[in-house]
Amino acid sequence: MARYKKTVDVWAATITEREALQAGQWITAGPNGARGIWCGVSPSGSCVAIWCDNMARNNKPSQYIKDLMAYAKQ
Repeated sequence: MARYKKTVDVWAATITEREALQAGQWITAGPNGARGIWCGVSPSGSCVAIWCDNMARNNKPSQYIKDLMAYAKQ
């Protein structure tokens, strides 16, 4: 079973490293960048993440999380 790592900087990660990240992993965009939660890489190659600032502004955060997790798996 995969284990979560310490917060990962996705800007520094290769696409192979991003594909290996477990959904739900804490991430940042750069060394001191925005914090988020990793969703995965979609079949079309899009890197999908839930950014905490966006989630905080959303009036239905649990639905926002579900939608982005589902989008990563399409």
